[in-house]
Amino acid sequence: MKIYLLSLMVLTSIFARSQKNVFLHLEPLFVNQPFALNQTFVGNDGIAVQIQDFNYYLSDVIIFHDNGQQTNLPTSIWLVTPTQHSLYLGYLAIEQIDSINFTIGVPKRYNTQSGTLAQDISTYPETHPLSFQSPSMYWGWSFGYMHMITGGKADSNNDGVPNAYFELHNLGNNNQQGVTLPTIQTTTGSQTDLYYNCHIDRWLNQMPLSSVGVLHGESGLNQSVMQNVNTQEVFTLDAAANLATHNSALISWKQSATEITIQGLQNQIIENYQVFSNTGQKIRALEAQLAVTTIPLDHLNSGLYLVHVTTTKGQQQSFRFVKP
Repeated sequence: MKIYLLSLMVLTSIFARSQKNVFLHLEPLFVNQPFALNQTFVGNDGIAVQIQDFNYYLSDVIIFHDNGQQTNLPTSIWLVTPTQHSLYLGYLAIEQIDSINFTIGVPKRYNTQSGTLAQDISTYPETHPLSFQSPSMYWGWSFGYMHMITGGKADSNNDGVPNAYFELHNLGNNNQQGVTLPTIQTTTGSQTDLYYNCHIDRWLNQMPLSSVGVLHGESGLNQSVMQNVNTQEVFTLDAAANLATHNSALISWKQSATEITIQGLQNQIIENYQVFSNTGQKIRALEAQLAVTTIPLDHLNSGLYLVHVTTTKGQQQSFRFVKP
């Protein structure tokens, strides 16, 4: 009995140590500049625009981690705004995150009266993201929620001053968009942070904001703007994540735009390394007797990779990186 209790305590301790507070950060950018409401930006079409609202729902987060494990957060829904874009995903039993999947929009089961988990908006607590919002994110019991809304002014006479009011309010029970992204995590103690950018200019790409007026619906431009989420690569890894230096007891590594630099620590010499794709295929291998070596990135496709390093002291270490 004592052995059983001791084993249970050890397992409980190990499990507790593996728990992390996980945060998802979605920094809004406009043409790679920090985005803020009511400021004038020039879009991809050369038109000056001033955005007064830009809100969207994010839901159904799935985290892939620790050699094939999957953690679903199916009941969580967040309302993301330009000032509220850091999301707490929970206290989770996760060590190494490989990728993350989420839905932009309100899932069908909550969206309209036909949804299996739908309920009257007035029954939600006022702090719930599906409760009443200002500006409104709800179009009615039959039509459901607006997955994203944007509104503001755009330059219609080429004088560089936004003057023509516009609104795009996206509806539709089939306009939700799934997004899958590779991950570079930052872990400090019991907290893990995932940093991404949300490119608002790409989300609004090819939208004639200076002439669209007020447009509510699920087809036409409102459908196209939601499809932009994937066709225009709206969500990307934060560039700073690719420049971080990652240290361990054996090696450190640093990623630039063109290569990965691996350095042995504590007099470790790198004997060899192997690079694997996220599907397990060996992409590259190198035999070396060097304190510092590099992995060129120009021949790699965009995606998540695993590097396995062996040192001359017979020790091994693996790390993951993302080729943008």
